Amino acid sequence: MGQTREVVARAADFEDGDMKQVTVGDVDVLVAKIDGTFYANGAHCTHYGAPLGDGVLEESGELICPWHHAVFDVTTGDHVESPGRDCLNHFSAEVESRDIVVTVPDDASEARTPDMAQRDPDDERHFVIIGGGQAGSTAAETLRREGFTGRVTVLSADEYDPYDRPNLSKAYLSGEGQAGWLPLRDESFWDDHDIDLQTGTRVDGLDTDGKQLELSDGSRLPYDRLLVATGGTPNRLPVDGIDLQGVFMLRDRHDCDAIIEQAEDAERAVIVGSSFIGLEVAAALRHRGLDVSVASMEEVPFEGIFGRRVGTYFKSMHADEGVGFQLGRRLESIEGDDGRANGVRLDDGTRLDADLVVVGAGVHPSTDFAEGSLTLGDDGSIETDSTLKAQPDVWAAGDVARFPDVRTGRSVRIEHWQLAGQHGKLAAQNMLGADRDYTEAPFFWTRQFEKSFKYVGHADQWDEIVIDGDVDAGDFIAYYVEGDRVLAAAGTRGGDLTYLQSLMRHDALPSADTLQTEAWPV
Repeated sequence: MGQTREVVARAADFEDGDMKQVTVGDVDVLVAKIDGTFYANGAHCTHYGAPLGDGVLEESGELICPWHHAVFDVTTGDHVESPGRDCLNHFSAEVESRDIVVTVPDDASEARTPDMAQRDPDDERHFVIIGGGQAGSTAAETLRREGFTGRVTVLSADEYDPYDRPNLSKAYLSGEGQAGWLPLRDESFWDDHDIDLQTGTRVDGLDTDGKQLELSDGSRLPYDRLLVATGGTPNRLPVDGIDLQGVFMLRDRHDCDAIIEQAEDAERAVIVGSSFIGLEVAAALRHRGLDVSVASMEEVPFEGIFGRRVGTYFKSMHADEGVGFQLGRRLESIEGDDGRANGVRLDDGTRLDADLVVVGAGVHPSTDFAEGSLTLGDDGSIETDSTLKAQPDVWAAGDVARFPDVRTGRSVRIEHWQLAGQHGKLAAQNMLGADRDYTEAPFFWTRQFEKSFKYVGHADQWDEIVIDGDVDAGDFIAYYVEGDRVLAAAGTRGGDLTYLQSLMRHDALPSADTLQTEAWPV
């Protein structure tokens, strides 16, 4: 096998922590210096191809992607934290006569699939994962990456192999994204790594004493250790007309494809609810050229999550793009003719014409099958400890898990894509005996009308919001402060928020007093 060796830079031009993207042969390579040693890896994130040189490189050698905050170890190229699945290809980097020389095999690419154990027929252990979303599929891969050679079964109610669910309400729905972008792995991946992925399979019951599951076809499946990662089910509003044709809730790919089909012949859409799903759908349908109105009980979108000023930013962004709003209004009914929706009626009598209605009224944990077997909260969430264990030999991850927040001690449930991946990885490690606490920093993002917004940390309550920048101009960071502690930060300054994510990972965020000095931000 041939290889290409090239001088890519002078060693003296690098300080510790410096990075530089170069090209060796046909491969983009990121060169980084950590503690006096040079490392070379693929230059782009294995999630959506972000240039990693624009990310944040920590002293430990962990590198945070600038777009969606996947984490890689530049000393090995290993993928550390979701999103994404694959590792970076790791190349030789040497100093020769004061020059940095990188060697890349001729058939190399920027990414590599992580090494995984194979099934050993003599290993009789059976680990079962309920749910094929981000948490469940990450857990299955992690089991194999961590060397588990027993049987791994993933039971997914979805008819599709695991896919990138956040893209449904963004590029895929708008028509900018292709269907081929959605799958998290090639179809053959699961068989190649002896992961028994059973799609279209529902669990109706759980017997924790007998350690077995009851499936919807009446069969029973025993397990040795179990992970529940079933995600959420959209809340169904108790209003007349909810079952009319042309009324949708968006949770899975089937829902999204149905909305796309309806949108092809539609002119007017009404979105019920101003959640992230609701406003992302509004942006996507506007991109398709539909007239879009949003009706919501909130006076200001996201006021309870981000505060009024930031919520007003989202409202103004949408209004500038032609989205109409009926805020502070409750849905009274959905009206139609010949079984098909043609409008919605609000509680003040207002009627909004519509060829397409999308209801985004939040979700609740999909845990009905676990009633009487696991400790469930009032919202149906599964109570866990800091290791995500719900009870002996049972763990929960992602949207269904209610766990102690390491920063506040409060019990929280967080519906974030990245957190689901973090949970899936940790739960799998703990199923294998690691006994580690969840201490990572939650993160999520949204993109609407070509504008990106990030949120790091978690603040379900706060004493004040400190704003740095100009919210009206869409150039800001909002810090959510309780006492003198910053619990979360959100805004449009992507690079700064990636840096804040790094600080939060190491519990090194500045105090509230520091935020308001000229020394911050740095």
